[in-house]
Amino acid sequence: MKNRIFLRSLNLVLGGLAIAAFVACGDDGDGGAGGAGGGTGSGTTTGSGGATSASSGGTDAASTSSSAASTTSATTGAGAGPQSLEMIDDMEDNDNAINAAGGRVGYWYTFNDGTEGATQQPPPDPEGTGETPFTMTELAPARGQSAYAARSWGSGFTAWGAGFGFDLNSPEGAKAAYDASAYTGITLWAKGTTSATVMISDPGTDPEGGVCTDECDKWQKSLPLTEEWQQFTIPFADLKQGGWGTPAGTTAIDASKLYSIQFQVGIDDAEFDVYIDDLAFYN
Repeated sequence: MKNRIFLRSLNLVLGGLAIAAFVACGDDGDGGAGGAGGGTGSGTTTGSGGATSASSGGTDAASTSSSAASTTSATTGAGAGPQSLEMIDDMEDNDNAINAAGGRVGYWYTFNDGTEGATQQPPPDPEGTGETPFTMTELAPARGQSAYAARSWGSGFTAWGAGFGFDLNSPEGAKAAYDASAYTGITLWAKGTTSATVMISDPGTDPEGGVCTDECDKWQKSLPLTEEWQQFTIPFADLKQGGWGTPAGTTAIDASKLYSIQFQVGIDDAEFDVYIDDLAFYN
């Protein structure tokens, strides 16, 4: 199993404090999800009732895995024709790294607001020791030919919540921007006991970009998860900031410089259990 080597900053702690203050002012639901985006600008790590999904041009043999879903064409909600996917991770290799293709190098991790007594699995690894790497979950039953998925579950968080995700370009622990401007957005399969928010950061919403520090309000969209697998298509154009933190300075995400993709749950539910599978870019 691959272990991640990376550096983390005090941004999580500072962001968590800022988020807690925001939540105390009366925000909940989607606002809480936005807050977590800021609280995890650099992340602490360890580790579809939705639309029909699209796929992306530019798939090649190196970036397409053995999962049937990674080569299955899909259509957009607007009824466009079949398209191919550029797979980010289908989880079938059962390790903690995203697919090493298209110049991407990243590792899955978990993060949370640090509520005393709360629990999250896989457990965060804020120091980046690699001793407790994120582990995939075997699906029983399998989702078609997909046997593994990224999953995080837990309970008890009361400030802004918890989440999991990865950086798109972090070789040897140095997080850098990844150019995804060739794609329209992302598509994925998901299920869960509570809704989740997908969050993607760019120079205006990640500490690495120099615009925000402890109030990094990532570009995001809520996913109304159910306990049945659903496929979601999220165009970059549909992503909006949560409205609680530092303005990005732009009206839309800069897809040419993406840093991380994360999935977060808020504090509306005492317990959470979220699965993500076959995550890809699409055109």
